[in-house]
Amino acid sequence: MKRILITFENGGSFPATLLEDKAPKTCEKVWEALPFSSIVRHSRWSGRELNFPFTSNGYPKRENQTISTSIGEVVYWRDWLMEEEPDVSEIIAIYYGAERTRSHRGDEPVNVFAKIDYTHFDRLKAVGERIWLNGTERIHIEKLSE
Repeated sequence: MKRILITFENGGSFPATLLEDKAPKTCEKVWEALPFSSIVRHSRWSGRELNFPFTSNGYPKRENQTISTSIGEVVYWRDWLMEEEPDVSEIIAIYYGAERTRSHRGDEPVNVFAKIDYTHFDRLKAVGERIWLNGTERIHIEKLSE
């Protein structure tokens, strides 16, 4: 079972389990890219969502897709309509509440590929609210165990 550690620069580290049985290709692409750092920001469209840019080595296909997320879910999104275009934006998002995944175009399907351990949900909510109120901060994701 592969696990990752998500760490926010202003406090908060969250272990998460990759859902290899539900999104094997997405998990593989994320795992290959680790470790990486980015700037996380709060969503404007999907409510209790933190997201940041991500670059994979080849785009994961649609797997374990939904438009309804739960607290602690970690998802991969890209513009699925632009699948054959070069330089398509890729995003990883972390949900600190149950939400619908959407953008200015409406519902946006995402690949759910990891889940933060439920024992950390209260702290995850606090980090989400901090970023919502204070703006962006740095995030780092690394391999925790294989």
